[in-house]
Amino acid sequence: MSVSELAARLERPFSGDGDVAIDGVASLESAGPGDLGYVRSSAFASRARASAAAALVAPPDIDVGDRPVIRSEQPGFDFVRATRLLHPSAAVAAGIASSASVAPDASVDPTASIGPGCAIGARARVGAHTLLHANVTVYDDAEIGADCVIHSGCVLREATRVGARVLLQPGVMLGGDGFAYVAGVGGTIEKVPQMGRVVVDDDVEIGANTTVDRGALGDTRIRRGAKIDNLVQIGHGCDVGEDVLIIAQAGLSGSTVVEKGAIVMAQAGVVGHLTIGERAVVGPQCGVHKDVPARVRVLGSPQREGRLQQKIVAALPRLPDLLRRVRAIEKRLAPGGGGDGNG
Repeated sequence: MSVSELAARLERPFSGDGDVAIDGVASLESAGPGDLGYVRSSAFASRARASAAAALVAPPDIDVGDRPVIRSEQPGFDFVRATRLLHPSAAVAAGIASSASVAPDASVDPTASIGPGCAIGARARVGAHTLLHANVTVYDDAEIGADCVIHSGCVLREATRVGARVLLQPGVMLGGDGFAYVAGVGGTIEKVPQMGRVVVDDDVEIGANTTVDRGALGDTRIRRGAKIDNLVQIGHGCDVGEDVLIIAQAGLSGSTVVEKGAIVMAQAGVVGHLTIGERAVVGPQCGVHKDVPARVRVLGSPQREGRLQQKIVAALPRLPDLLRRVRAIEKRLAPGGGGDGNG
């Protein structure tokens, strides 16, 4: 589409030749004629001027050279929107593959697409325009809403609920049993029955090989707009709030509450029955052993307030020299050590 049409659909102003045609997107370095690029900030201005991109999305008042430019206060966000306009998702080819197994009493919308090797259990439901790639397993009584994309190898255990416009990357497991055991007589270990469900709200995305355990009694909940990366473990009974981000290899123990807009970064581990407050940030590899207040940033293991942890880390390289100096002082102050012994 033309620059002027693209700007209109983004509802952003533009300058330059609005008739320039855009048919793709690319980085500043690899862009060529017909490509749209974007400029994050003034730090990228020189790269933008050297780019061969036909047009750019850029913040106001940044000189990007003699070419059409769509102006945006959030260029990265609007570049993503432009990408979706220029490269819309392919329409789902409705139908059920001959090798799929669908229970007689399951409900599959006529506009849904069920790929080869899928298995859909009794009383399960698949919504309109939803795409199940090959070898997806949907247990009895599970429900998937409209316009979802479920990639190969995903498993949705019994009674799992998935809302609309949910994206599950390959290998996601929803509704597996939580890790819950009690010690019995003589030290025997008894498994705690997991009677709850997993409920995933609308517009959630979950990365490859992530697991979300079903609740022991109540539900495990992933709320609207949450984005969960690859290889994440969500324990039974957790409540992940709206627009939460959880990054790769993080783990939430059972009954953890992550409130709206919080971020849990890579390889962080959270002890169960804790609350991570609204818009709090848990740093990478952080060991969280107590509640994190809203809008507080914690780092380190065990967790510490972010600025304190940064000071501790900055001090660590100075410890060897500090220890050497302390030992020298102790030696001088010791009886017979060359000092007066009186401190």
